[in-house]
Amino acid sequence: MPRCMWIYRKSRESKLEESRRRISSAQSSKRFGFGLLLSAFCFLPCVLGLATGWLYKVQEVKPNVFAWVSDDVLDLEGDPQFDRAGTAGFVVTSEGVVVIDTTNTPFHARELLYEIRHRSELPVRYVIDTNSDGEQMLGNEVFTELQASVICSTKAQEGIRQYRQMLIRRLDDDDGRLRNRMRGFHIPVPTQTFSGEMTLQLGGQAIKLTTLLRNGASDDSAVYLPAAKVLFLGELFQNGYFPRIESRDLHDWIGALRQVEAWNVDVYVPGHGDPGGKKELADFRQFLEWLQKEVAVRSKEGKSLSQVKREVDSLVENYRWHAPELIPEEVEAVYKQLGNTRSRGAALQPSAQAPLAEQQAMRP
Repeated sequence: MPRCMWIYRKSRESKLEESRRRISSAQSSKRFGFGLLLSAFCFLPCVLGLATGWLYKVQEVKPNVFAWVSDDVLDLEGDPQFDRAGTAGFVVTSEGVVVIDTTNTPFHARELLYEIRHRSELPVRYVIDTNSDGEQMLGNEVFTELQASVICSTKAQEGIRQYRQMLIRRLDDDDGRLRNRMRGFHIPVPTQTFSGEMTLQLGGQAIKLTTLLRNGASDDSAVYLPAAKVLFLGELFQNGYFPRIESRDLHDWIGALRQVEAWNVDVYVPGHGDPGGKKELADFRQFLEWLQKEVAVRSKEGKSLSQVKREVDSLVENYRWHAPELIPEEVEAVYKQLGNTRSRGAALQPSAQAPLAEQQAMRP
């Protein structure tokens, strides 16, 4: 079993503490000799590995359509820039399996493959990367080893190439920590690309790929299953998580979400978090709109980036979403976008509070 360590949160801490107490008890007992104590220490990684069952779940969102959802943990293996595993999915057909996104490490991708094999022995025919973000595609190698074809947009393919080149430079400048975290990793470049739209036909299932957002050097695409009424949105939708805005144009992003809200879809699968419906998608879109307005108003008032970060951060505390450490990056990304596009829109009025604040506060 591959080595893997995690930072556990909240309820997971108690389970790990129980495992540590058991091993500590074994150490202190006079009945155990040195050899058995050493075995207990050697067995600790296995104990942690067995915690895998605590750290993700698989949901069958429609017949033969599944979502693999990680708990909110920070991986201590893999690229530290992408230390949260993204939500992945797979579709089982009579002619094979299609995987949508492969999470942030080969270890989690093998968990995904394990769950696939529990449901089908048919080969994995295709892997679809919805974007070039590491949290969605760093597990690709597990499926290329099985001869699966990896598909993404032309620009996402270029984004993965750029990531590989940057990773080589980072490893060259590394003091050894990154090299140890990513030992044995391989980042294959997708071999099949599309521009705009593409449709796969497998086992009588139509699987439609469409680019929804131009994202700087990359793209964000969606995978639509019209028969099942399921849409995989990758990083364009976060359910209960703060997003990575980065080079994504917020105005266009909001427009893309409004567009897919009108599609004939029952289930939207996010880049992080549980699958949701139209309400959850609208909630996320409204957050982006609120964030854009709050930053825009303060920017027009001539406030500095640090002032805007401080004020918006105090408002965002109303949310109980995961990945709050991304908030300063989000604010900075929006602030810079607005500085470059002031001629685009009309005046924006601030809202009194973050949308959903009351609903979030009522959550148990």
